[in-house]
Amino acid sequence: MKYAMTFKGRVWLVGLPAAMAEDIKKTPLPEQMECEFSVFRDVPEDDSIKNPDGIIFAAEKPGLAAALRALAGPQAFLVAWQESREPIAIGEFEPTDDIWEAPSKEMLAFRVKRFFIRLVHRYEHWLEMTFWQTTINMVPDLVWYKNLDGLHLEINEALANTVGKTRDDCRGQRHGYIWGLSPEEYEKGEFACKESDKQVIDSGHLNVGEEQVLENGELRDLRTYKTPLFDKEGHIFGTAGVAQDITLLNRYHQKILDMAHKDELTGLANRRFFYEYLAEHRKRQTTCVMSLDLDHFKHVNDNYGHKAGDEALKIVGNVLRDCFPGALVCRFGGDEFLVLELGGVTLEGAEAGAKEFLNRLRIAFGSEKKFEGLSSSVGIALTEDNDFPIDELVRRSDEALYAAKDAGRNCVRLYDRLEHKQPH
Repeated sequence: MKYAMTFKGRVWLVGLPAAMAEDIKKTPLPEQMECEFSVFRDVPEDDSIKNPDGIIFAAEKPGLAAALRALAGPQAFLVAWQESREPIAIGEFEPTDDIWEAPSKEMLAFRVKRFFIRLVHRYEHWLEMTFWQTTINMVPDLVWYKNLDGLHLEINEALANTVGKTRDDCRGQRHGYIWGLSPEEYEKGEFACKESDKQVIDSGHLNVGEEQVLENGELRDLRTYKTPLFDKEGHIFGTAGVAQDITLLNRYHQKILDMAHKDELTGLANRRFFYEYLAEHRKRQTTCVMSLDLDHFKHVNDNYGHKAGDEALKIVGNVLRDCFPGALVCRFGGDEFLVLELGGVTLEGAEAGAKEFLNRLRIAFGSEKKFEGLSSSVGIALTEDNDFPIDELVRRSDEALYAAKDAGRNCVRLYDRLEHKQPH
């Protein structure tokens, strides 16, 4: 693979005949390669000399190979040149990568060209590794590679930092160890991502999904991208994965939905969500609407302030939740509330529920002097006609609410029992 950059190699020639060293230096270099040659009679002692990419040295001197390897490091490509055919102890060649036995001038040129190409290939491999490692470690996403046994072959810095371990600690380990799961949690598959890993291996394709992991006792939401890894024969030998931590994103999204659908003070649904919910869930069911507000609410605000008024509204919301757990409870604005029940509901049942609500509210308000005299009036309207306009049903429940006010407050009225109700 060619890159649009030049490989500037450094080659040491150690202990070679002068003519041979000159022939090597004159050998044409591969495309996109430059070379800086350094010629030494023996192991260089100057610490300022840069590390070489390759060394060609005369192998006759015992211990020279080991000394050059120690000086040049494990990445340098070492070639031992043996001029004589006298046997040399095999241990002398252990630190080297190749051996040339007294090549002819033509063969020397061939081998030097191959030597340069090998250096270029090593450089390209190093460059690819640098590209890869730099990329995976600079992104905030979590990156990992696993074999088919679920052991991590490599992870990036973001994943290591997230789980509070080093990359070396995580290599060769399973998901459970890395994320700190108990053996029971891992075997059950809880937060272990086993199912999606299996889907990737079985399908042989990229899998995009969302998963949860347990980090220090806190659930984190991840959007994962998992793909199989193929060997040269096209067989899957593992998987690669990238995960984006979308916990905060999901929280922000939920907060936005809550702001759009919930009343900030009470946490109840708002008017907008009432209509959205009804459009999705009404279908062909009996629909019951209960409208209510607080009696003498203005007196609380005027005498004890709006903070006390807000407290009273929160109490109403809590009592409504307790009394109508299967219904949609909404705050329509101010001290106006609405309860929507769908399905198996009757006027009698709705009336009984409303009376229970008034009784519980009286008890909740009774513990505070500032709420003395504070109560609620309730109006109820019901229809079994699935095409009956919801706004008209809400209007009827309001009419029943006004009737409850006229009847002295702190009571329930049903639209169908009003003397002057409008006909269906």
